[in-house]
Amino acid sequence: MRKLKHYQHLIEKDFPKRKRTYQYNNNAFDDCNSFSKTDPDATFMCMKEDSMLNGQLKPEYNLQIATQKRFTLYYGIYQRPTEQRVLQQFLKK
Repeated sequence: MRKLKHYQHLIEKDFPKRKRTYQYNNNAFDDCNSFSKTDPDATFMCMKEDSMLNGQLKPEYNLQIATQKRFTLYYGIYQRPTEQRVLQQFLKK
């Protein structure tokens, strides 16, 4: 009887919450492979070692700047971690 109440509780209370969380996270991913809970627009990137030398992934943006003779011509902020995937979009603009 106790197991049945436990399963009933899971079905009525726990599963709908998990489903909503899953749907929100699935929508937040969009076309990226990761996102930060505190900043959904950022994506996790492997950065250079920090002072603590822990090498963790951190939520970051990819900033691209086009310059000529020390003048900024254009800039773009992207979620993609690598320049190869951003270059085509950047050059079109």
